[in-house]
Amino acid sequence: MNMPNSQSLQDEAKTFMDRHDWEGAAPILERDIIEHPLDPWSRMFLGSCHLELKHFATALEHFRAAEVLAPDNSTPIGCQGDVFCAAGDWEQAGEFYRKALELNPDDDLAIKNWNCWRAKMAKEA
Repeated sequence: MNMPNSQSLQDEAKTFMDRHDWEGAAPILERDIIEHPLDPWSRMFLGSCHLELKHFATALEHFRAAEVLAPDNSTPIGCQGDVFCAAGDWEQAGEFYRKALELNPDDDLAIKNWNCWRAKMAKEA
């Protein structure tokens, strides 16, 4: 019996995520992590599901694991900033957004997150 490749499991999970069925996507992503432990993307997707479910500690665990697996990718770093932002820890969020931008200054999402964070801080100053 052939195991599905990581991409097919991620695609299946994304169909649930597109419908905002975070709990439906999670077991598929957990399976993919078991079957493909070196792929950082299922960890990022699963972290996003937990972020949407407001399971902040679990989301951070997955984003941190993805960062270890893909240390040159700014996405899991920015995602950690998203967790802190959602939890209301703006200072910590800013640290991760800055770190993501420093790692990849050309990343459109890192630029957007940094600029949004700076605008939020300027309004509160």
